[in-house]
Amino acid sequence: MAESGDTTVVGADSHFKGELSFERVAKINGKFDGKITGKGELQVSQNAQCKADVDAAGVMVDGLVEGNLNAKDTVKLNGSGVVRGDITAAKMVMTEGASFHGMCAVGPDSGRPASSAPAQGGGQSGGQPGGQPAQPPKK
Repeated sequence: MAESGDTTVVGADSHFKGELSFERVAKINGKFDGKITGKGELQVSQNAQCKADVDAAGVMVDGLVEGNLNAKDTVKLNGSGVVRGDITAAKMVMTEGASFHGMCAVGPDSGRPASSAPAQGGGQSGGQPGGQPAQPPKK
């Protein structure tokens, strides 16, 4: 963990509304509403409430996050963590007891736009699973 002087903290008795950007580590102990962008790790503490879209290198959740998470590296949902939103990350760790409501894209290519991903089913539209074209019913 970074030294205390390298950590941006929203205290337990604080309620912050707006945009937060940080370089190394940011820790939410209270309430945050808005948008968060960082080059380091965002930590959402156990009793914290974060209503924000997050774009950071890593995100560790012990509290509540309502918003989309985009991590260049790892999203970690600990046992008391709750996420209500979509997650996009290179890696994801979800501990027993954690709660996640949303969609996720996890993997080294998860940050790429969908249009650059290879087409599924050989590029054929419609049809049956496995990319096989639908056969007309026999008479």
